[in-house]
Amino acid sequence: MHKKDSIVTQVYWQPLEKLLNPQRAKSQALPGFDEEFVDIVDYIIRITHRIWERKNIGLCYRYYADICPVFTLGGYSESVESVVQNTLKTIASFPDRSLIGEDVIWRENDDGSYYSSHLITSIMTNTGDSEFGKATNKTGRVTTIADCICSENKIVKEWLVRDNSFLVMQLGIDPIDAAINAAKVPHVSAFLDWQQSEIERISQVKHRDEVLLCREDNWCIESFIHSWAQIIFNQKQFSQLSLFYGLTASQQWPGGRMSTGIAQISGNFIQWLAQCPDAKMTVDHIATVKMEDGSIDVAVRWSLAGHFNPRNPRLKPVAGQQFFVLAASHFYIKNQRIMKEITVFDELALYSNLIRQAQVELELSSAQENNQHA
Repeated sequence: MHKKDSIVTQVYWQPLEKLLNPQRAKSQALPGFDEEFVDIVDYIIRITHRIWERKNIGLCYRYYADICPVFTLGGYSESVESVVQNTLKTIASFPDRSLIGEDVIWRENDDGSYYSSHLITSIMTNTGDSEFGKATNKTGRVTTIADCICSENKIVKEWLVRDNSFLVMQLGIDPIDAAINAAKVPHVSAFLDWQQSEIERISQVKHRDEVLLCREDNWCIESFIHSWAQIIFNQKQFSQLSLFYGLTASQQWPGGRMSTGIAQISGNFIQWLAQCPDAKMTVDHIATVKMEDGSIDVAVRWSLAGHFNPRNPRLKPVAGQQFFVLAASHFYIKNQRIMKEITVFDELALYSNLIRQAQVELELSSAQENNQHA
């Protein structure tokens, strides 16, 4: 936990005008950053506003490193040119897109860089053709979490997750139709290599490892999060949810899934994990910030892999495909229990990856059959 959390910008309930014009002294060293930024949260909020709200897309050249790996479930890029092009394409499809900064959870790394996890709510109208299809002229709300490593005034690495399945439903598009359409575009080899290496890494998780639960008198957030992952995702012990969630906790998951209370949260986990019964999950990064009321904001980036067991009959043809998820969660924790959870991953990209992989295997199978008959 950072001793100076209380003097670093906290986004909750702050008017945008105040966030964009901080009237206080610098509270973090920020070596190599522009002098105007008072802390890492101020940096993230203001550059996001300048690029997206004010449509100054070219500022990506200033605030992103020339080589900046960006990992998403829908693809991989590693140059600032790709960041600029993808930003322009998104704004062209949704010109009025707003980015409401809900929270920025951060940590300072040992090498002097900073890690930030930026929770964003966007309201946007689909007035231009997009990756999802023709313009619908409908307005949707979407949740995004962008995890970034920032060093010397630039973002040098990013993991980006967006709830696209919920967005397309609001636009009047069936998520499976959108996934089938997206699957027509092949992935670059760098994405496939990364995905396979992640699946192999996650496969090393041991389901049966014992979990050392935190005692109330010796409670540790890192142990709490790792126990949450192991007991719920890897061991599927849903009767243990009360160890982690408050009785009135709320949970937001992709596709518009909203749950309140332990019974509904349990149902959500069971129904979602049923489509990947052999799922293994790893916690890849944890950042925490202590809030002024004594609660703790926690950002967790995590990955999950297994094999697909479709519950939607339209996806039966891709049963058994490798199932891989890149996800991020924000937790509001009070009195050692999660009271609010927002989890984001791109469910649409997950389905399109399953469909794309099935198509590749079908094509390879057909080619092998043709060679045998030749």
